[in-house]
Order: sequence, then C-alpha cells, then structure tokens
Amino acid sequence: MAEAMLDRLMPGPEALARIRAEIDGYNGQRAQVARQTWLRLVLLLGGWALISVAICWPLVVAGNSEAFGLACVAILFSGYFLFDRAMAPRRQFRQTVRDRLLPAVFGFVDDLRYAGSGSPRFLEPMPGNEFLRRTHSRHRDLFSGRYDGFRFTLCETELSIGNGSKRQITFTGVVVAFQQENGFPGTLLAAKRPGRLAKAIRSLFEDGTLSEVKSGDDGIDASHEFRTDNPEAAGSRVAAMAKALDYLAGTWPEGVIRIALRHKDGFLLVPTQKDFFELPSIGTPLDFDVHVRPMIADLVTLVSTARLVSRM
Repeated sequence: MAEAMLDRLMPGPEALARIRAEIDGYNGQRAQVARQTWLRLVLLLGGWALISVAICWPLVVAGNSEAFGLACVAILFSGYFLFDRAMAPRRQFRQTVRDRLLPAVFGFVDDLRYAGSGSPRFLEPMPGNEFLRRTHSRHRDLFSGRYDGFRFTLCETELSIGNGSKRQITFTGVVVAFQQENGFPGTLLAAKRPGRLAKAIRSLFEDGTLSEVKSGDDGIDASHEFRTDNPEAAGSRVAAMAKALDYLAGTWPEGVIRIALRHKDGFLLVPTQKDFFELPSIGTPLDFDVHVRPMIADLVTLVSTARLVSRM
C-alpha cells in the first residue's frame, strides 16, 4: 500500500521530464565543477603554503617564539578562510540545482515554499526546556506547504545550549510543525525511549510543572513517557500518540522521538544524522531512483505521521 501511494505521488510526465533534465544537467557539469574546485584548492593553498613558509622561516631562524606563535594562529585562520572560498563555488552550484530540483520533485505539495536556510518562526510557540533544552538553533532545508489539505512546516534543525567549548547539542534532525484540527487544552508532551536505552533512561523530559500521565498499558508506559498540565484531557490521547512514536522509531531508530501539543500548535521531532534532501557527493552521479525517490518517501512519511497526530 505504501508503494502504491508513493507511486501515486511520483511526478507526472512533464514534471518528470523537467526533473530528469535537471539531473542530466547536473551530471553533465559536476565533473567540470569538481576539476575547477581542485584547481582553485591547489592554487590558493599552494600560494598560502609558500607565503606561510616565507613568514615563519625568518621567525624560526631569529628564535622569536612569541611572534612565531602569533603567525601560526594567523596562518591557520587564513588557511581555513582560503579553503572555504575555494569550495564556495561548488556549494553554490549544488544549491542552485537543489533550488530548481526540489520544488519540482515535491510538486504534489500545494503552495510549496523551499529555502536552503533561514530562521523559521515555528520554534516560538514550541514548549520550552520542559520539552527539549535549547538556547540556540541552526537550520538547513526548510519546506512549507499543504499536503492533501494539511498545512505543515518541515525543517532540518540543530538545537543546542551553551557557547564555545561548553556548547552542547540537544537535538539534530527534522522538526515538523503543524496545526491541530481540534487542539489540546493545555500542553501535552510525548516521547519514546530508544529500545537499547528504554530501561537506562529515567526521564525523557526536564523536571518541571508538568505531571506524568500513564496510558494504562504497562508495555507502553515502560518505553514511553507522557507529561501534561491537563491529565484529564491527555488520557484519551496518549495511546494513539504512542502508536505514532512507535511507527517513526521503527523507521528512524537513532534517538528519542518527541511530540508536543500545545493548544492548536503541534510539533514532531525526529532525531537523525541523515541529511534528507542533500545531493550525493559531487563525485557520484545523481540518479532519480537512488537519490530522488527516497526524498519523496521520507517527506511523505514525516508529513503523513504529523497529520495523524494532528487528528488525535
């Protein structure tokens, strides 16, 4: 059934022709872009190495250790800057292809908007530290639109706390933000422990004012955790939320999957190191069935699960 639904969402003949034209264009240019990138690296870093030696050698001969140390720091920073500049055209080439390719691939999403980076507003109404600790966020691919009438925003996100050497990443993966059909009178949080850590993790949420609520099923309560400020309203929803969490955990078993409901707002967090919508390395030919079709399957799975949660 899933394969049949996926086949139904595949681009039509005209869209497929545009997609394959983009793929052929990318594959035709990628070797040239790779060669140009390699040439820039050789020229820039080769020149950087010669200048570095010219600066450092007299300092070594003179025995000026303090100046040598400062020069090394400056040289390292300049080397990183030059490397980044040398790679920039390749990144731009790949992003330009994605800007044209992804909207065509996800043509079944109405009112689709795509950005390779940005600062989405969906984090503002998301429950705070009681749900997931965060003080900073970084975002990559961002999609918004309507799928079968269901409006959503999906973003690859990294959440963290602290700065510098004390920075700690609390989440890396995909966040799906959506509106609930009926809403929840308060806040309801749900999470599933990874199988290997089900007994080791004592609590999935920060201690706060939210109360723990049980589903009444020992099997569910052993591997899931539910917190709310409205236990009476939460009781009828936790079992259905557990099913959604179980389904996603079977597909992406890398970490703690979380759901948050707050009034009309809903949030689904799927931790994963996978970059869902990135192109393969420039040395690998882009293929529709190998690289593009899985993008459609991943997006449909995430959005369909979020839609089920919105109806609970």
